[in-house]
Amino acid sequence: MNKKGSEMTIGTIIFIVLGITILVFLIFGFSTGWNNLWDRVTLYGGSSNVDTVVKACALDCSVGNKYRFCNETRNLNNGTETITNKACKDLISYGVDKCGTLCD
Repeated sequence: MNKKGSEMTIGTIIFIVLGITILVFLIFGFSTGWNNLWDRVTLYGGSSNVDTVVKACALDCSVGNKYRFCNETRNLNNGTETITNKACKDLISYGVDKCGTLCD
């Protein structure tokens, strides 16, 4: 029983790897911003935000917010492709209402 080093169990190794992974995740999240992190992490083949963008555009239209509907750019992900820097008026083909003459 003259051991020169202590044995490291598999459980200890797993805890060390898990701790390092969580530490890297937290550092990346705090340094780049959590929204940026969640956009990069996709599970199950990506996430679609079409319904969210359509609802936001409908809200801007209903309150008559011309700047947000006609000029503010949004990023839309339909699950297979990402459309970037488009205003609501440019996303009519994804179900966004035309909103009458708001952008004329």
